[in-house]
Amino acid sequence: MFRGTGCSRAARTVASTVLAGVVVGVGAGAPAAAAATLRAPAAQTPAPDAQVQTPPVFSWGAVPRAAQYEFQLAADDQFSSIVLGSGFGKGDFRTHSTAATLDTAIPDGTYYWRVRAISASDKVGRWSSTRTLVKAWSTAPVLGLSDGIGVAWPSTPLLLKWSAVPYAAKYSVTITTDPALSSGAIGSSPKVTDTQATVFALPGTLAPGTYYWAITPLDARGHPGTRSHIGTFAWSWPTTSPTRVTDLDPDPTVFDPQFSWDPIPGAAKYEVEVNSASNFPAGSKWCCTDPTIGTSLSPTKPLANNRYYWRVRAVDSSGNAGQWNNGPDFNKDYDSGEPTIPNLAVRSTTGAAVPGSGGPPATDTPIVSWDPVPGAASYEVQITPYQSGFGCDWALVGHDSRTRDTQTAAPAWTPLGPGGHFGPTSYPSPQAESALPAGGAKYCLRVLARTDDDAKGGAVISQWTQLGGTNQPAFQYNDPPAYVPLPSGQVLQATDGDYIAPGAGAAVTRTPLFTWKPIPSARGYYVIVARDDHFTKIADVGFTNVPAYAPRKTSAGGIPLSDETTSYYWSVIPTTGASGTGSNAPGPTPNHPFNKNSAPPGPAGPAAGADILTQPTFAWTRAEGALHYQLQVAQDPTFANPINDVQTDSTAYTSSSTYPADTVLYWRVRANDVTSQGLNWSPVQTFRRRLPTPVPSPLTATTGEDIRALSWSAVEAAVSYSVHVDQVDGSSKDFTLNSTSFTPIDWYGQGIWHWKVRANFAALGTTVPGPYSATQNIIHTLGPPSGASGRRTPGRILLSWSPDPSAKQYQAQLSTTDGFGSAFASVTTDNTAWAPDLTSDALKKGGTIYWQVLAIDSGGNKGKGAKGSFRLPVALTVVPTGILQRGRTSTLTLRVTSPSGSPIRLARVAVSGLGVRAAHRVTNRAGKATFRVHPRRRGNLIVVVTRAGHQTTRVKVPVA
Repeated sequence: MFRGTGCSRAARTVASTVLAGVVVGVGAGAPAAAAATLRAPAAQTPAPDAQVQTPPVFSWGAVPRAAQYEFQLAADDQFSSIVLGSGFGKGDFRTHSTAATLDTAIPDGTYYWRVRAISASDKVGRWSSTRTLVKAWSTAPVLGLSDGIGVAWPSTPLLLKWSAVPYAAKYSVTITTDPALSSGAIGSSPKVTDTQATVFALPGTLAPGTYYWAITPLDARGHPGTRSHIGTFAWSWPTTSPTRVTDLDPDPTVFDPQFSWDPIPGAAKYEVEVNSASNFPAGSKWCCTDPTIGTSLSPTKPLANNRYYWRVRAVDSSGNAGQWNNGPDFNKDYDSGEPTIPNLAVRSTTGAAVPGSGGPPATDTPIVSWDPVPGAASYEVQITPYQSGFGCDWALVGHDSRTRDTQTAAPAWTPLGPGGHFGPTSYPSPQAESALPAGGAKYCLRVLARTDDDAKGGAVISQWTQLGGTNQPAFQYNDPPAYVPLPSGQVLQATDGDYIAPGAGAAVTRTPLFTWKPIPSARGYYVIVARDDHFTKIADVGFTNVPAYAPRKTSAGGIPLSDETTSYYWSVIPTTGASGTGSNAPGPTPNHPFNKNSAPPGPAGPAAGADILTQPTFAWTRAEGALHYQLQVAQDPTFANPINDVQTDSTAYTSSSTYPADTVLYWRVRANDVTSQGLNWSPVQTFRRRLPTPVPSPLTATTGEDIRALSWSAVEAAVSYSVHVDQVDGSSKDFTLNSTSFTPIDWYGQGIWHWKVRANFAALGTTVPGPYSATQNIIHTLGPPSGASGRRTPGRILLSWSPDPSAKQYQAQLSTTDGFGSAFASVTTDNTAWAPDLTSDALKKGGTIYWQVLAIDSGGNKGKGAKGSFRLPVALTVVPTGILQRGRTSTLTLRVTSPSGSPIRLARVAVSGLGVRAAHRVTNRAGKATFRVHPRRRGNLIVVVTRAGHQTTRVKVPVA
């Protein structure tokens, strides 16, 4: 019975596997058929016992009535050790595809896999047969250096290269000193580093020798692959250099050695050793303790008189020492000429030489003076009685009251007297000694010069020079004129006319010899030297029985006299007593000032205002009376905070620290006398330290995906190099290394990178950087993976691609648009294939599907995608209208539309089943087809709709 239109509709559509081309609908109230057990899927790939480099695509044949499949991968054949756990893309998951892929890299080993079908009602079928899979990542890197190749550092820095290995995300670099790869060349571990690159520039240096190296690839999860063969290289550092020794002092009596050599490329510093034995035993070493970064060195302490051997070697920035370079041996003598004390003579108070007439000079005022000896800071004077028929018994010195052993800083000697304290208690005790007996006695006198103590604390002295000749008397000491008592009413006092030297207002460069005329009725004299004309600031007090006074060196200071910008004043106080009694109080003596200013060292280098490109050596002329010298270098002309403040006995100094670059620096030097009292500073000199700049290699590539070696020229005396990198994200990074090549171990992010390099130089406790090189550009790219393809077959979609050396992972996407603004399926995977699940509505609807694969670097940055597309049949939606009953003729209308609801014209619609005569119609413009049907049984009529380019759709229409 046909009820006509206006009756209720019954229509249901339930989607199943899209790629099978069928959608089946079940009418309301239809009885569920008992599901038979699903058969086991037939495994397809990989083949049994297959050996693969990377996790493969697992595939199997479709199983009728299967709604989905369960895939398992395990490390044991009982599947109790599921690999990677559960979840799509892991070792246990469900999929609607007939293919499965892993998203995570797995280590080498034997694996087992199987698959089973699952029905729409979640009934599981039988497992497929278990297949065995051997994952063996066997491709080894091919080393890019020939075995035994020589590396002559730094002209050829060590740059290791190897071939890229498919599926490798990083590489482990091993450098060792033994072929078993067990003894680390750097530190305690043989493993140097892991790097993303296929090139590695050793950031440090090595000791000369043979080394062994190998490369092990690592996948995205750090699983190691097959190690390369073990390569070798021979590291050498050519460190031979010509050597020289120069005498800095032009005077032949002084040997002031300066050791020098040619610069050695790669040297961060130099070690110099001076030894008194040619085989350089440690106990005979004299110099030097501190290394230098220049190519010259002057010992800061004198060497004892001896024959010496010296050598120098370079040390690199990692502390590896080069070979010793022996320098020319030399003899060190001090003041070895004849006579060692020039112009040694007995003089009068006016400075004239006292002649001898058939014997030694006879005088009642013995004054002995001599010319300053080059390099002498003080002198030793010995006096002993001359014994007729025997001569000079120097063994008596110190054991006889008539002997004298005197230390003096001035080149003069006079006898002192036994005077006691004079003046206020604030006055120092006078320089005094027991009177030297006169009475016509003859005395022997000898003098030697002394410079600073040597490096081992021994005295450096000249030979003796004896006044008058060897074993001959020096002078005859006569009694002064007979004593004349002071007339009554007169004051015993020196007048202005009595003073001889130094004269009023005289300018002297050393502590002077004081002389005056003999004063009648005086048996003794106090000599007072003050810094003020009121004699409140006393520099020295001496007592003598003769009208001359040569100050001795005082341990408490005062003598030698310091340099003064104002005058010194001196006064002679005569006494009636030979031991200092019977004197009048001193009065002001403003007419007896003198100025004491030593001649400072003369700067000899660097030249004033010079630009210094290498480590500067400071040099100056010798100063009279210098025990040693003090050199100061500062950034300000006041020397408030000196960079260098050093003390040396030499007249040259090469600093072991690097000065700030491109700024005006100031330097000065002064002599320190025998009491370490600073004398006048030299004129201040200026210079600029110009530090050299590394030159980037023109062979460095400027664009690419892979990590490149950045190289530059070696810089003399550099202890390290700093590479500054401006990254594409606006941030910066700095790297410090010892080599002249640099390879990042990670490089990610596309765009223009900027880099520059500078050398670092040793300074006091730190380093001083030189100027940066010109900025270099590198364009970093990350292209699409090669060999990418997208394949659609019944039951599966599969994307695959070739491994990219610059990728750590990959992203694969499916989208309905080629702009991929809204991908409906996406995965991030370590591997090179992807079998997506097929449950997406976009796949069910069909049409053009776009795919792309992008490489992802270690920083998570994505490169350009490899793209493609494939077309799926468009799904059809079938909606039946009408109520069908058994035994009654009814009208059945079927409306066919696209997934968006648009009518489908010219679709073929066929109806069959339940005793209805099979019939077919073609849909009209409205997408409709109408049938008159007379079912004979209850159940479901079968409606099949087909259209070119569309999915075949089956619909069940219930019959009551």
